Amino acid sequence: MLEFFAGHPKTRLLGSDTTGNRAPTVSVSTLDQTPAELAKKLADEKLGVGVGHFYAYRLIEALGINTDEGVLRASFVHYTTEEEVNRLIGALDQHL
Repeated sequence: MLEFFAGHPKTRLLGSDTTGNRAPTVSVSTLDQTPAELAKKLADEKLGVGVGHFYAYRLIEALGINTDEGVLRASFVHYTTEEEVNRLIGALDQHL
């Protein structure tokens, strides 16, 4: 997931592109559409992601991101499977 976002020309990965010292949450800003527009497309495919500033308003603002739009956030837990991650990557690749 980190490689996908770090290398995609229509996203800006926030934070490190490696797993060391990173929580299993990935936030990105999107370039050609709002995070809400992309989240709607993913929801239509039964994939859930979050959208907003997630109470990090000042950080989002400092990063030059529109605080009204926020970022797209995907969260993972210990039972998230590789297949589920690949499904999300495939849907993102299709809709970005």
